[in-house]
Amino acid sequence: ENLLSGTRFRVGETRVNTSPEPLEEVVSEAVQRLRKRLPQARVQVQVPDEFLMVPMDAMLIEQVIINLLENVVYHSGTEKIDLYVVREEEGVAFHIRDYGRGIAPERLETIFDGGGTEGNESGDSHRGMGIGLSICKTIINAHEGTIHVNNWEQGAEFVFTLPLREDKGNGKQTNHFGC
Repeated sequence: ENLLSGTRFRVGETRVNTSPEPLEEVVSEAVQRLRKRLPQARVQVQVPDEFLMVPMDAMLIEQVIINLLENVVYHSGTEKIDLYVVREEEGVAFHIRDYGRGIAPERLETIFDGGGTEGNESGDSHRGMGIGLSICKTIINAHEGTIHVNNWEQGAEFVFTLPLREDKGNGKQTNHFGC
């Protein structure tokens, strides 16, 4: 799925059609899909109390959340994962935090570049192609958001943002992009 998405992004065939989506439902759907594939994943979820409609392509944002959560499950060496969303002045920030071994400091600057196929150290022999995080970055950039990762004393945290802006015209916004 990631390889197909990455190929379409590279040749510039993909458009991001955003429409206002209920934040809580998108997060819930992503976590439910993750739990079907990885029932051992323990994800603690927190979303804002206020009802937020966020302009996004819900399927693509769900894929970003799932990709990030799967990376945590496969590579962090921890069972505890926090997924929380914070409303900011001009958008929303999605935080995916683990309490595992963190990310090698030399990988932090290039982790979203699609290179690297290092295996994990959890012993389950899962080894990705190294493009999932690159696809996440492409999707978030297409939504005019940002994505980054930080190491903490214990674990790492991926954060991506999506802008909250008033839709103009027909209520839909289309962002065209190519890589």
